[in-house]
Amino acid sequence: MRIAGDTIRRNYLSRYEKNYSDKYDSEKKIYSGRQFDRASENPINAARALRVRRTISEVESYQDNLKTADSIYTNAESSMLLVSSIIQSVYEKLVEGAHGTRNQDDLNIIANDIDNYAEEMVQSLNIDIADRKVFGGTNNTTVAFKIENGYDGEKYVTYNGVAVNSSNDPDSFPFSESSYLDIGIGMDVDGNTNRIDDQSALPVTFNGVKCTGCGVASKITTIDLSRIYNDTLYKINVSVGGRNELISFQGGATEQDTINNINAELRNKFQVTPELTENGTFRYAGENPEWCSYGTATIVDGDRVDFNALENGTYYSLDVKANGKVRTVDFKGGENVNDSRNNLIQALNEAFGEKNISVSSLGVISGTTGKKVEITADSFEKVPADENGAPDLSALTNGSDYAINLNGKYVSFKAGATEEETRDNLNEAMKADSAFGSPNVPYVNEFGVFCHTGTEKSITISNASEAKNMVEYTEKDGGYSNNIMQLVLDSAKALRDGDQTLAARYADLIFAAQSSLSVAISDLGTHSKFIEFNQDRLADVMINLNSKQNDIESTDLPSEITNWKVLESVYNASLQMGASVLSQSIFNYIS
Repeated sequence: MRIAGDTIRRNYLSRYEKNYSDKYDSEKKIYSGRQFDRASENPINAARALRVRRTISEVESYQDNLKTADSIYTNAESSMLLVSSIIQSVYEKLVEGAHGTRNQDDLNIIANDIDNYAEEMVQSLNIDIADRKVFGGTNNTTVAFKIENGYDGEKYVTYNGVAVNSSNDPDSFPFSESSYLDIGIGMDVDGNTNRIDDQSALPVTFNGVKCTGCGVASKITTIDLSRIYNDTLYKINVSVGGRNELISFQGGATEQDTINNINAELRNKFQVTPELTENGTFRYAGENPEWCSYGTATIVDGDRVDFNALENGTYYSLDVKANGKVRTVDFKGGENVNDSRNNLIQALNEAFGEKNISVSSLGVISGTTGKKVEITADSFEKVPADENGAPDLSALTNGSDYAINLNGKYVSFKAGATEEETRDNLNEAMKADSAFGSPNVPYVNEFGVFCHTGTEKSITISNASEAKNMVEYTEKDGGYSNNIMQLVLDSAKALRDGDQTLAARYADLIFAAQSSLSVAISDLGTHSKFIEFNQDRLADVMINLNSKQNDIESTDLPSEITNWKVLESVYNASLQMGASVLSQSIFNYIS
């Protein structure tokens, strides 16, 4: 069979180009060290490589977080050790000051030295590392500890703006939670508290008063009611339960009137549990809180919320099962479909974490790939508002369940036979731990003693700096601070007062208080070991990931070089063959 010359040349050129391309691809693999440059060259391995690279990026992020945490813990431990050494110096100064041969001038000098030591302790605990106030909890804007001067010149320590003596509960102070870093042990958010689960991440800021102590051993503060005069304005600072409030009150015609005036102001400032009064307003730290009724959301096909059926300003509650978790999600109906969707997305992100769940424009809720989402809506009858904007309790059906959202808190209650009974049920529901908790209001009893229902809380008062009329009061016994820095300041005051016996007592208290610091230092050391362990763990993980990435993406050089040699020989042979296949031109004869 006769084969045309053009066909031979065309086939030759095609094979020649193929041989050149194969040789070039092999050379590229050798020089780049990679098996492929584009996902289209090897889609399966490219997908695997992408997953490995994403995991490597996450591990690198965890390693960076651990480096930051290691720096924070190292500096925090150094800070605590410095405080511990300062305490030893204070103890030695107090022993020196308690010696009976010292005159008042000597005691004043020692007291000034001790005050300076207290300042050094505060500075040491106000360290700022990696833009974090290490001992400030979640406070990242102002220094955690401060030494303030009272009206009478006495110095006192505050933590995040509140006197350290005001509460024996370190968690009651502002910003008392910790900040956390994700180090790859499965960081998760607690659906009940909307806070990071402390078992799933590494704390990198700390509650300073947990390390240094807070509150007082015991204290009785009594005001002299006989020295409070009628129609006279008084101003005092009252600290209790981790809160500090300025109380302004008028002296009454009788002592009981004065007590009533003080208690009314205390209730007005410290009422942390809302209370619906008979006139239909909420009593809540002097403000009228915002409330909204709950309604029933319409669910379509088990996974879609009908946004068109939602009412603006009404709250809705959904039980959502997604990604292996069950969460109760509350959100507010918006002015339009888009607002309602955004409100739901925000609530879902808080419950499940961002990017773990999504909501389409049609209201379909989806979890991560392959995870089924189930939605059920809690059913509520709507609570109407009366003409003053308060809940219209007279319109509720006896025995029916209702729910309102009050300042972001879910409050469920049962309607009673009378309006008064319904109000009592609502007020009791607001005291539940799931809502606002029990009232936390200090009061003055008939003897002028400041009292509080929480036995673990102490009350500290002082005349306000701007006050023109002074309240005379006494503080009785056992009122030794549990805070190490406050003890240091109080010991300096004892020396200035010339009370060497009390100074000796403070020396014993300060020596004993070192134990709480030792516990905190030990805890920091334990976490440092945990950081070291996780650094080693992630280093091993990175080695395995790099090996896996190398298997997927990297070129096997010995095999590829051998392959390239073969392809080069084939390419050279095709060049030699070209002399007999391709027609010669005039240029072949030019010498």
